[in-house]
Amino acid sequence: MEKKPPRLPLVDQKLADACVRCGLCKTVCPTYAVKLDEAYSPRGRIFLVKALAEGKVDLSPETVKRWDECTLCRNCELICPNGVDYKDLLVKVRKTANDRRRDWVKLLLLKPLTLQGSKVFRWLLKAGALLTKLVLGKRNTVPVVFPTGAVKHFPKPKTDAGSLRGKVFLPEGRPKGTLVFFPGCMFENFYTETAKNAVRLLQKFGYRVIVPDGVGCCGGPHLYSGFLEDFSRLREKNERVFRLLKEKEGAEALVVICPTGGGTFKEDYGLPFPVYELVEILLKEEPALRAGEGEPVTFHYPCHSYTAMGLSPGLFDEAVEKLSGRKPLKGELNRSCCGFAGVFSVKNPELSQQILRRKMEDFEKTGAGLVLTSCPGCVLQLTEGAIRYAPRLRVEHLVDYAARKLLTEREKEVLDQLVEELRI
Repeated sequence: MEKKPPRLPLVDQKLADACVRCGLCKTVCPTYAVKLDEAYSPRGRIFLVKALAEGKVDLSPETVKRWDECTLCRNCELICPNGVDYKDLLVKVRKTANDRRRDWVKLLLLKPLTLQGSKVFRWLLKAGALLTKLVLGKRNTVPVVFPTGAVKHFPKPKTDAGSLRGKVFLPEGRPKGTLVFFPGCMFENFYTETAKNAVRLLQKFGYRVIVPDGVGCCGGPHLYSGFLEDFSRLREKNERVFRLLKEKEGAEALVVICPTGGGTFKEDYGLPFPVYELVEILLKEEPALRAGEGEPVTFHYPCHSYTAMGLSPGLFDEAVEKLSGRKPLKGELNRSCCGFAGVFSVKNPELSQQILRRKMEDFEKTGAGLVLTSCPGCVLQLTEGAIRYAPRLRVEHLVDYAARKLLTEREKEVLDQLVEELRI
């Protein structure tokens, strides 16, 4: 009896057929760069989708692993001459794989994020912050060991996690506009000072800033991992809050400091206002940017900033030059994935570290002492890379760097007092 090919109900075969196997994607793929194996390239993964649809391979753990070994940085989309929608294709095959085979690692990592912003989640974070403070003292990171063998050094959860929610932050003078600030899971729970610096900068530039309560995770990690139902629920919840802020508070735009979240809002939501990464606001306020002392810095361009968000790397170069007093030093891999990619780095620790080590060695060649970036996941990954492979290098989020350059301690104190409760 002839074997029937497995159904791929979500995958439009035209997506896979659009690939003509030219191989250009291999030149920008971070996993192919370290493995030099066709199976680790976008072209190879698309070919595997076709083979599965045609019944030539089974949906085995090894087949699913090939798709899980992709960072979904989406650099291949930018270089593809045929415009293959690689994100859509891979999200849908991952959804198919999830439906047929439960992945406990993904569930362990992603399900808790669906509780982001809830009272229970905030209580657990504060309890965790107190516990880690007692156990680890002044150490800034918590080593977390995963069943896959990955060891990730996460920042300690903060006692002030979620403290910005439900507040409106005012400028000193008449507001020039009203912005919604979405800090995102990493900043709200672990890099809380970075989130506060983002709000302070927007206040300094004259904006009324709303940090809404009632929103959850953007759902980007769930979408990229193929958990489409979880993503849809999060999107519906967040869109409801954003529409209300537009109607009741006159919100004009959404500002983010995480490009994965920003890209998700831009591409996969239906928002009533535009989405900006904070660097775009910085450059609009050009007279306020003071040049620094000409310190040598380099910049890691987060993949989703120029793929999902559609921002030119030149925007970051311009901001860094104005803040540092000189053009950023560039290596060959400044636009290459750092190997974090959320779930990817936990499920594929060896592959992630190979990509990371290559990145850190390239940064060292630039001669810079400071690596700037604009993504919380990249900050976490590159900080780990500095500890493991390049101890001479420091890593900092662009927002914290800008705050150091532009905000005085007195300004911080004044701005922190210009707060009122959100009325809705």
